[in-house]
Amino acid sequence: MKHQVSISAVHNIDLDDLTYKFQYGWKPTSVATTKDIHESRRVGKAIRAISKQCWFNARKVILKSDDYAEASYIEGWALLACGFPIEHGWVVRSDKIIDPTLPDEGMTYYPGLEFRGRAEINGFLTTPEGKKCKRSPFFFAFGWGGMQSPSFRKCYVEVMQRMKAAG
Repeated sequence: MKHQVSISAVHNIDLDDLTYKFQYGWKPTSVATTKDIHESRRVGKAIRAISKQCWFNARKVILKSDDYAEASYIEGWALLACGFPIEHGWVVRSDKIIDPTLPDEGMTYYPGLEFRGRAEINGFLTTPEGKKCKRSPFFFAFGWGGMQSPSFRKCYVEVMQRMKAAG
């Protein structure tokens, strides 16, 4: 007869604490509001950014460019100048938004998740939830539409309120 032992009992891990850290661990702290259009264009060309692949483009900037190794990878929402909201991914470095996918698009950015540098991206990808997101946006790890992440849900609510107020 096999005995199953909980890993949490063996290693004295509080699973509720791990869940809390996962849900709140990537809360955005960047306060960047200004996009560096010139640098966004340059970086987009350097990584050969692909249209409609914002999450992969932004991740690629950090994972492949040594100048961006410590920059933040952000997932959230953006409100286009026309008033249309989109789920979006971008980079923040030195308090500037770098958007390799939509460098010329006028928009307001609403951060929902922030991964600081290569270490946090790679750390997330080693979690059970993160392993499922190697080929998808990270917010997919937080339930439908990312709504199990309090910070991602908050940015969604903010962008929708802004859209309605403008509309």
